[in-house]
Amino acid sequence: RTGASALPRSSSIATMVSIASWSTVAGETARILVAFFGFLTGDEPKAKPRAPITEGHTDVLVFLLLSAGVFFVNWGLRKAVVEPLAAKLLGAKSTKSKVQKFAQSCMEMVFYGAFTVFGALVVPGQTWFWPSKLWWSDYKSGKMLFVTDALKAYYLLYAARYAQGIVSCLIEHKRKDFWEMQMHHIVTVSLIGISYAFGWNRVGAVVMALLDPADVPLHVAKQFKYVGDARGGKTQKIMQTGADIFFVVFMLLFAVMRLGLYPYVVWSSTFEGPRHFQYGAGAYACVALLFVLLGLQVYWFALILKVAIKVITSGAAEDVRSDDEDEEDEPKKKK
Repeated sequence: RTGASALPRSSSIATMVSIASWSTVAGETARILVAFFGFLTGDEPKAKPRAPITEGHTDVLVFLLLSAGVFFVNWGLRKAVVEPLAAKLLGAKSTKSKVQKFAQSCMEMVFYGAFTVFGALVVPGQTWFWPSKLWWSDYKSGKMLFVTDALKAYYLLYAARYAQGIVSCLIEHKRKDFWEMQMHHIVTVSLIGISYAFGWNRVGAVVMALLDPADVPLHVAKQFKYVGDARGGKTQKIMQTGADIFFVVFMLLFAVMRLGLYPYVVWSSTFEGPRHFQYGAGAYACVALLFVLLGLQVYWFALILKVAIKVITSGAAEDVRSDDEDEEDEPKKKK
């Protein structure tokens, strides 16, 4: 009896520590990416929704592979293409720090813009998108665990993007809100992982679609300002006007999407979800992380209001989240 009972235990342990083969991980990654881009072009391969693949930690390894891919795409484009173009655009008077900040904002604009489009195409097309009770009604049946390959790709790519952001923040120049940004990235990756594992992917996808759009005009405004500061003269006035316009667009989108619609998701998770099923540890962890994200949105909106007040009083917007070493390339003058 002892020997017979030991076999299942050792088999279970072996399953837990086993790692999927490279071909399995590569094959799964290719499958969901093909489905994702097929969905975007209207030619998605037909396949039934599937539950997360825990065997061999396949989905975790797919996430890590995508994270590495996004990291190299980000920094490869930044160093090979964006920074050289930024140096020419900003002119000879610009500093290395300004070139790097322009390139950073440019890549952030590209990523936020791309995922805004992805979210707008993928999420509203789901059968459970609205009303919000559909986010929870299939939990008991287990259907909430099942996702299409296209949605799975969107989900894991989104997590990969923020996972590489955790590393990128350590490489880039530090801003005043460095720790807040790191907290945001870590909370986002944790929320995506827990929600994916515990069947909260519907809420997670809605949150993703809501949080991205506002950052696009923010980074456009930053690029306008960097060019204006570097060029000076009449160009600076034109660029500053562009920066102010895009900052207003950013502020409005932030207020609507992150402080208007996102709190509804937090409310639904706190009060509507428990009407459909009993919460466990995973559910409470998701709710707690959603509240942490909400707190960060309130904190950042307070910074936005400071900028808005400065625009009204001085007529020009400054990035209150900029690093403390704005002129780190310029030698300090001795008295």
